[in-house]
Amino acid sequence: MNKKLLLTPLCVAIFTMQAQGAVVYDKDGTQLDIFGHFSALGLSNHAARVIKSATEKKNQSNTLLMAVNFGVSGRTKINDQLYAIGVSEWQMPTGSNGSEKIKARYQYVGLDAQQYGTLTLGRGDNAYYTVAGVTDIFDELDMRVNDHYAFGDQLPGLVMYSISAMGWDVRASYQFAQDEVNDTPVNIKNGAAFSVATRTANGFSVSYGISYYDLRENDSSAMKNYYSKNMTKMYTNDDGLLKSGFDRTPSWKTDRGISIAYGNFGEGFYAALNYTRTKYSYFTHHINSIDAVAAYSFDNGITISGGYGVKRFNDKNIISDLNLGAYYKVTENFKVFAEATFDINSKPDEFYTEAQIKKYSFDKTKALIGAEYAY
Repeated sequence: MNKKLLLTPLCVAIFTMQAQGAVVYDKDGTQLDIFGHFSALGLSNHAARVIKSATEKKNQSNTLLMAVNFGVSGRTKINDQLYAIGVSEWQMPTGSNGSEKIKARYQYVGLDAQQYGTLTLGRGDNAYYTVAGVTDIFDELDMRVNDHYAFGDQLPGLVMYSISAMGWDVRASYQFAQDEVNDTPVNIKNGAAFSVATRTANGFSVSYGISYYDLRENDSSAMKNYYSKNMTKMYTNDDGLLKSGFDRTPSWKTDRGISIAYGNFGEGFYAALNYTRTKYSYFTHHINSIDAVAAYSFDNGITISGGYGVKRFNDKNIISDLNLGAYYKVTENFKVFAEATFDINSKPDEFYTEAQIKKYSFDKTKALIGAEYAY
Protein backbone atom coordinates (compact mmCIF):
# COMPACT_ATOMS: atom_id res chain seq x y z
CA MET A 1 0.00 0.00 0.00
CA ASN A 2 1.75 3.06 -1.29
CA LYS A 3 2.48 5.88 1.13
CA LYS A 4 1.18 8.45 -1.34
CA LEU A 5 -2.30 9.81 -1.89
CA LEU A 6 -1.77 8.75 -5.46
CA LEU A 7 -2.98 5.69 -7.24
CA THR A 8 -5.55 6.44 -9.88
CA PRO A 9 -5.39 9.34 -12.31
CA LEU A 10 -7.40 12.36 -11.15
CA CYS A 11 -6.73 11.21 -7.58
CA VAL A 12 -3.11 12.31 -7.93
CA ALA A 13 -2.39 14.85 -5.23
CA ILE A 14 0.36 17.41 -5.63
CA PHE A 15 0.96 16.97 -1.91
CA THR A 16 2.41 13.45 -1.99
CA MET A 17 2.25 12.88 1.73
CA GLN A 18 0.83 10.45 4.23
CA ALA A 19 -2.92 10.01 4.33
CA GLN A 20 -2.53 10.55 8.06
CA GLY A 21 -1.11 13.82 9.31
CA ALA A 22 -1.18 16.10 12.31
CA VAL A 23 -1.95 19.82 12.05
CA VAL A 24 0.56 21.62 14.27
CA TYR A 25 -0.26 25.19 13.22
CA ASP A 26 -3.39 26.71 11.66
CA LYS A 27 -3.76 30.47 11.93
CA ASP A 28 -4.33 33.50 9.67
CA GLY A 29 -4.53 31.45 6.47
CA THR A 30 -1.41 29.37 7.15
CA GLN A 31 -1.51 25.65 7.94
CA LEU A 32 1.48 23.48 8.90
CA ASP A 33 1.26 19.67 9.10
CA ILE A 34 3.67 16.94 10.11
CA PHE A 35 3.44 13.36 8.85
CA GLY A 36 5.50 10.18 8.67
CA HIS A 37 5.81 6.61 9.84
CA PHE A 38 7.93 4.16 11.84
CA SER A 39 8.32 0.59 10.54
CA ALA A 40 9.98 -2.58 11.81
CA LEU A 41 10.72 -5.05 9.00
CA GLY A 42 11.75 -8.69 9.22
CA LEU A 43 13.50 -9.39 5.91
CA SER A 44 14.77 -12.37 3.98
CA ASN A 45 18.34 -11.98 2.73
CA HIS A 46 17.30 -11.06 -0.82
CA ALA A 47 14.62 -8.64 0.36
CA ALA A 48 17.19 -6.88 2.53
CA ARG A 49 19.23 -6.02 -0.57
CA VAL A 50 16.52 -4.29 -2.53
CA ILE A 51 13.86 -2.61 -0.41
CA LYS A 52 13.66 1.16 -0.68
CA SER A 53 13.70 1.63 3.13
CA ALA A 54 17.23 0.20 3.47
CA THR A 55 19.32 3.34 3.83
CA GLU A 56 22.30 1.63 5.39
CA LYS A 57 24.73 -0.73 3.69
CA LYS A 58 22.78 -3.53 2.04
CA ASN A 59 22.50 -6.63 4.19
CA GLN A 60 23.48 -10.03 2.84
CA SER A 61 21.42 -12.19 5.21
CA ASN A 62 18.11 -12.29 7.05
CA THR A 63 17.74 -9.26 9.26
CA LEU A 64 15.47 -6.92 11.21
CA LEU A 65 15.46 -3.35 9.93
CA MET A 66 13.89 -0.12 11.14
CA ALA A 67 12.56 2.39 8.61
CA VAL A 68 11.65 5.93 9.64
CA ASN A 69 10.16 8.68 7.49
CA PHE A 70 9.41 12.21 8.65
CA GLY A 71 7.75 15.01 6.71
CA VAL A 72 6.36 18.51 7.03
CA SER A 73 4.01 20.40 4.71
CA GLY A 74 2.78 23.96 4.67
CA ARG A 75 0.08 25.96 2.91
CA THR A 76 -0.47 29.73 3.06
CA LYS A 77 -3.31 31.68 1.50
CA ILE A 78 -2.14 34.55 -0.71
CA ASN A 79 -5.63 35.44 -1.96
CA ASP A 80 -8.88 33.63 -2.74
CA GLN A 81 -7.37 32.03 -5.87
CA LEU A 82 -3.71 31.53 -4.94
CA TYR A 83 -1.88 29.56 -2.24
CA ALA A 84 1.82 29.11 -1.52
CA ILE A 85 2.72 25.48 -0.75
CA GLY A 86 5.77 23.57 0.44
CA VAL A 87 6.59 19.95 1.29
CA SER A 88 9.64 18.14 2.59
CA GLU A 89 9.89 14.46 3.48
CA TRP A 90 13.03 12.70 4.71
CA GLN A 91 14.09 9.10 5.13
CA MET A 92 15.86 9.07 8.46
CA PRO A 93 19.01 7.09 9.35
CA THR A 94 18.36 4.16 11.70
CA GLY A 95 21.67 2.26 11.75
CA SER A 96 24.43 2.34 14.31
CA ASN A 97 27.56 2.41 12.15
CA GLY A 98 27.61 6.22 11.90
CA SER A 99 27.91 6.24 8.11
CA GLU A 100 24.26 6.88 7.25
CA LYS A 101 22.84 10.18 6.12
CA ILE A 102 19.38 11.69 6.01
CA LYS A 103 17.91 11.04 2.56
CA ALA A 104 15.47 13.48 0.99
CA ARG A 105 12.43 12.01 -0.76
CA TYR A 106 10.07 14.88 -1.60
CA GLN A 107 11.16 18.51 -1.32
CA TYR A 108 9.43 21.26 -3.26
CA VAL A 109 7.78 24.65 -3.08
CA GLY A 110 5.19 26.08 -5.39
CA LEU A 111 1.94 27.85 -6.09
CA ASP A 112 -1.55 26.34 -6.09
CA ALA A 113 -3.77 28.49 -8.32
CA GLN A 114 -6.87 26.32 -7.80
CA GLN A 115 -8.70 25.92 -11.15
CA TYR A 116 -5.69 27.38 -12.98
CA GLY A 117 -3.39 24.58 -11.91
CA THR A 118 -0.43 23.99 -9.63
CA LEU A 119 3.25 24.72 -10.24
CA THR A 120 5.96 23.07 -8.10
CA LEU A 121 9.76 23.29 -8.11
CA GLY A 122 12.06 20.83 -6.38
CA ARG A 123 12.26 17.09 -5.84
CA GLY A 124 9.42 14.71 -6.64
CA ASP A 125 7.86 12.35 -9.19
CA ASN A 126 7.80 13.52 -12.80
CA ALA A 127 4.67 13.66 -14.94
CA TYR A 128 5.10 10.09 -16.21
CA TYR A 129 4.32 8.74 -12.72
CA THR A 130 0.65 9.34 -13.51
CA VAL A 131 1.02 6.35 -15.88
CA ALA A 132 3.49 4.18 -13.95
CA GLY A 133 2.06 4.85 -10.49
CA VAL A 134 -1.27 3.08 -10.93
CA THR A 135 0.42 -0.25 -10.08
CA ASP A 136 2.57 1.13 -7.23
CA ILE A 137 0.49 -0.36 -4.40
CA PHE A 138 2.98 -2.39 -2.32
CA ASP A 139 4.60 -1.06 0.84
CA GLU A 140 8.17 -2.25 0.40
CA LEU A 141 8.58 -4.98 -2.23
CA ASP A 142 7.53 -2.73 -5.07
CA MET A 143 7.08 -4.05 -8.59
CA ARG A 144 9.94 -2.50 -10.55
CA VAL A 145 9.58 -4.05 -14.00
CA ASN A 146 8.68 -0.64 -15.43
CA ASP A 147 11.83 1.04 -16.74
CA HIS A 148 10.46 4.36 -15.50
CA TYR A 149 12.10 3.43 -12.20
CA ALA A 150 15.55 2.88 -13.71
CA PHE A 151 16.52 6.37 -12.56
CA GLY A 152 14.75 6.11 -9.22
CA ASP A 153 11.41 7.21 -7.82
CA GLN A 154 11.82 10.89 -7.00
CA LEU A 155 14.02 13.18 -9.07
CA PRO A 156 15.63 16.48 -7.97
CA GLY A 157 15.71 19.64 -10.05
CA LEU A 158 12.14 19.07 -11.23
CA VAL A 159 9.64 21.67 -12.41
CA MET A 160 6.06 20.39 -12.80
CA TYR A 161 2.79 21.99 -13.79
CA SER A 162 -0.50 20.19 -13.23
CA ILE A 163 -4.09 21.13 -13.98
CA SER A 164 -7.35 19.21 -13.50
CA ALA A 165 -10.49 20.45 -15.22
CA MET A 166 -13.62 19.08 -16.92
CA GLY A 167 -12.75 15.48 -16.02
CA TRP A 168 -9.18 15.66 -17.34
CA ASP A 169 -5.81 15.74 -15.58
CA VAL A 170 -2.83 17.12 -17.53
CA ARG A 171 0.76 17.22 -16.26
CA ALA A 172 4.05 18.42 -17.73
CA SER A 173 7.47 18.32 -16.07
CA TYR A 174 11.02 19.37 -16.91
CA GLN A 175 14.10 17.74 -15.39
CA PHE A 176 17.29 19.74 -14.86
CA ALA A 177 20.76 18.16 -14.70
CA GLN A 178 21.31 15.31 -12.25
CA ASP A 179 24.52 13.35 -11.67
CA GLU A 180 24.91 9.73 -10.51
CA VAL A 181 21.19 8.99 -10.54
CA ASN A 182 19.92 6.09 -8.45
CA ASP A 183 23.44 5.42 -7.09
CA THR A 184 24.85 4.75 -10.58
CA PRO A 185 27.35 6.62 -12.82
CA VAL A 186 24.46 7.64 -15.09
CA ASN A 187 24.22 11.42 -15.54
CA ILE A 188 21.24 13.33 -16.91
CA LYS A 189 21.65 16.55 -18.92
CA ASN A 190 17.94 17.26 -18.86
CA GLY A 191 14.62 15.55 -19.34
CA ALA A 192 10.92 16.15 -19.86
CA ALA A 193 7.67 14.26 -19.33
CA PHE A 194 4.00 14.71 -20.17
CA SER A 195 0.84 12.86 -19.16
CA VAL A 196 -2.90 13.16 -19.71
CA ALA A 197 -5.56 11.21 -17.82
CA THR A 198 -9.31 11.00 -17.53
CA ARG A 199 -11.80 9.13 -15.40
CA THR A 200 -15.22 7.85 -16.39
CA ALA A 201 -18.37 7.97 -14.29
CA ASN A 202 -18.32 4.18 -13.76
CA GLY A 203 -14.95 4.25 -11.99
CA PHE A 204 -12.52 3.49 -14.85
CA SER A 205 -9.53 5.73 -15.52
CA VAL A 206 -7.16 5.88 -18.46
CA SER A 207 -3.81 7.66 -18.68
CA TYR A 208 -1.17 8.13 -21.37
CA GLY A 209 2.32 9.54 -20.96
CA ILE A 210 5.76 10.00 -22.45
CA SER A 211 9.12 10.84 -20.87
CA TYR A 212 12.51 11.70 -22.36
CA TYR A 213 15.97 11.82 -20.79
CA ASP A 214 19.04 13.34 -22.44
CA LEU A 215 22.04 11.54 -20.92
CA ARG A 216 25.57 12.84 -20.46
CA GLU A 217 28.78 10.81 -20.35
CA ASN A 218 31.13 11.96 -17.62
CA ASP A 219 34.81 12.68 -18.13
CA SER A 220 36.00 9.52 -16.38
CA SER A 221 33.98 7.25 -18.70
CA ALA A 222 32.37 5.61 -15.66
CA MET A 223 29.01 5.75 -17.36
CA LYS A 224 30.43 4.08 -20.47
CA ASN A 225 31.88 1.29 -18.33
CA TYR A 226 28.55 0.94 -16.51
CA TYR A 227 26.73 0.10 -19.75
CA SER A 228 29.57 -1.71 -21.55
CA LYS A 229 28.70 -5.23 -20.38
CA ASN A 230 25.05 -4.75 -21.28
CA MET A 231 26.10 -3.55 -24.73
CA THR A 232 28.45 -6.51 -25.11
CA LYS A 233 25.51 -8.88 -24.62
CA MET A 234 23.57 -7.08 -27.36
CA TYR A 235 26.36 -6.85 -29.91
CA THR A 236 27.84 -10.35 -29.65
CA ASN A 237 27.77 -12.56 -32.78
CA ASP A 238 27.01 -16.27 -32.57
CA ASP A 239 30.71 -16.97 -32.98
CA GLY A 240 31.53 -14.82 -29.98
CA LEU A 241 33.05 -11.93 -31.95
CA LEU A 242 31.96 -8.42 -31.01
CA LYS A 243 30.34 -6.13 -33.51
CA SER A 244 31.27 -2.45 -33.70
CA GLY A 245 29.25 -0.24 -31.38
CA PHE A 246 29.19 -2.49 -28.32
CA ASP A 247 31.16 0.08 -26.33
CA ARG A 248 28.81 2.98 -26.99
CA THR A 249 27.11 4.76 -24.12
CA PRO A 250 23.37 5.44 -24.52
CA SER A 251 22.84 9.16 -25.13
CA TRP A 252 19.08 9.25 -24.55
CA LYS A 253 16.14 7.25 -23.24
CA THR A 254 12.39 7.45 -23.82
CA ASP A 255 9.37 5.87 -22.10
CA ARG A 256 5.92 5.74 -23.68
CA GLY A 257 3.01 4.08 -21.95
CA ILE A 258 -0.65 3.72 -21.20
CA SER A 259 -2.49 2.63 -18.05
CA ILE A 260 -6.02 1.55 -17.21
CA ALA A 261 -7.34 1.42 -13.65
CA TYR A 262 -10.62 0.75 -11.87
CA GLY A 263 -11.72 1.99 -8.47
CA ASN A 264 -9.74 3.73 -5.74
CA PHE A 265 -7.04 1.87 -3.90
CA GLY A 266 -8.03 1.26 -0.27
CA GLU A 267 -11.76 1.47 -1.03
CA GLY A 268 -13.08 -1.99 -1.90
CA PHE A 269 -11.89 -3.48 -5.19
CA TYR A 270 -9.03 -1.91 -7.11
CA ALA A 271 -7.32 -3.12 -10.30
CA ALA A 272 -4.79 -1.57 -12.68
CA LEU A 273 -2.80 -2.47 -15.80
CA ASN A 274 0.20 -0.62 -17.22
CA TYR A 275 2.17 -1.02 -20.45
CA THR A 276 5.41 0.89 -21.06
CA ARG A 277 7.69 0.75 -24.10
CA THR A 278 11.25 1.98 -23.50
CA LYS A 279 14.00 2.79 -25.94
CA TYR A 280 17.66 3.61 -25.26
CA SER A 281 19.88 4.88 -28.04
CA TYR A 282 22.22 2.09 -29.28
CA PHE A 283 20.19 -0.65 -27.59
CA THR A 284 19.35 -3.32 -30.15
CA HIS A 285 15.69 -3.68 -29.10
CA HIS A 286 12.97 -1.87 -27.19
CA ILE A 287 12.27 -2.81 -23.58
CA ASN A 288 8.61 -3.74 -23.08
CA SER A 289 7.09 -3.93 -19.61
CA ILE A 290 3.63 -4.96 -18.49
CA ASP A 291 2.47 -4.98 -14.89
CA ALA A 292 -0.98 -5.67 -13.49
CA VAL A 293 -2.28 -5.49 -9.92
CA ALA A 294 -5.51 -6.20 -8.07
CA ALA A 295 -6.43 -5.52 -4.45
CA TYR A 296 -9.44 -5.68 -2.19
CA SER A 297 -9.86 -3.74 1.04
CA PHE A 298 -12.41 -5.07 3.52
CA ASP A 299 -14.31 -2.97 6.04
CA ASN A 300 -12.57 -4.81 8.91
CA GLY A 301 -9.18 -3.30 7.98
CA ILE A 302 -7.79 -6.24 5.98
CA THR A 303 -6.40 -5.65 2.49
CA ILE A 304 -5.09 -8.35 0.17
CA SER A 305 -3.18 -7.52 -2.99
CA GLY A 306 -1.44 -9.31 -5.84
CA GLY A 307 0.37 -8.39 -9.00
CA TYR A 308 2.35 -9.76 -11.89
CA GLY A 309 5.01 -7.88 -13.80
CA VAL A 310 7.12 -8.84 -16.79
CA LYS A 311 9.96 -6.96 -18.46
CA ARG A 312 10.95 -8.16 -21.93
CA PHE A 313 13.98 -7.54 -24.11
CA ASN A 314 14.69 -9.30 -27.40
CA ASP A 315 11.62 -11.54 -26.90
CA LYS A 316 12.86 -12.81 -23.52
CA ASN A 317 11.44 -12.27 -20.01
CA ILE A 318 14.42 -10.62 -18.34
CA ILE A 319 12.25 -10.00 -15.24
CA SER A 320 9.11 -11.99 -14.42
CA ASP A 321 7.74 -11.51 -10.90
CA LEU A 322 4.62 -12.41 -8.94
CA ASN A 323 3.93 -10.08 -5.99
CA LEU A 324 1.61 -10.85 -3.06
CA GLY A 325 0.70 -8.75 -0.05
CA ALA A 326 -1.56 -8.93 3.02
CA TYR A 327 -2.22 -6.02 5.39
CA TYR A 328 -4.24 -5.59 8.56
CA LYS A 329 -5.00 -2.10 9.80
CA VAL A 330 -5.41 -2.66 13.53
CA THR A 331 -6.17 1.03 14.14
CA GLU A 332 -6.15 4.13 11.95
CA ASN A 333 -2.46 4.58 12.73
CA PHE A 334 -1.12 1.04 13.21
CA LYS A 335 -0.95 -1.91 10.83
CA VAL A 336 0.87 -5.21 10.34
CA PHE A 337 1.67 -6.66 6.94
CA ALA A 338 3.51 -9.28 4.90
CA GLU A 339 4.80 -9.16 1.31
CA ALA A 340 6.57 -11.56 -1.02
CA THR A 341 7.97 -11.55 -4.55
CA PHE A 342 8.36 -14.81 -6.48
CA ASP A 343 10.51 -15.17 -9.57
CA ILE A 344 8.61 -16.82 -12.44
CA ASN A 345 11.27 -18.30 -14.72
CA SER A 346 12.92 -14.99 -15.59
CA LYS A 347 16.19 -14.76 -17.54
CA PRO A 348 17.93 -11.61 -16.28
CA ASP A 349 21.30 -12.78 -17.63
CA GLU A 350 19.99 -12.13 -21.16
CA PHE A 351 20.20 -8.41 -20.44
CA TYR A 352 21.71 -7.56 -17.05
CA THR A 353 25.26 -8.05 -15.85
CA GLU A 354 26.16 -10.46 -13.06
CA ALA A 355 26.77 -7.54 -10.68
CA GLN A 356 23.37 -6.00 -11.47
CA ILE A 357 21.59 -9.31 -10.97
CA LYS A 358 23.25 -9.82 -7.59
CA LYS A 359 22.61 -6.23 -6.45
CA TYR A 360 18.87 -6.36 -7.15
CA SER A 361 18.28 -10.13 -6.68
CA PHE A 362 16.36 -10.16 -9.96
CA ASP A 363 15.91 -13.93 -10.10
CA LYS A 364 15.36 -14.57 -6.37
CA THR A 365 12.34 -14.95 -4.11
CA LYS A 366 12.03 -12.13 -1.57
CA ALA A 367 9.82 -11.91 1.53
CA LEU A 368 9.19 -9.74 4.57
CA ILE A 369 6.87 -9.15 7.49
CA GLY A 370 6.43 -5.78 9.13
CA ALA A 371 4.62 -3.49 11.51
CA GLU A 372 4.06 0.22 10.93
CA TYR A 373 2.90 3.18 12.98
CA ALA A 374 1.91 6.20 10.88
CA TYR A 375 0.99 9.69 11.99
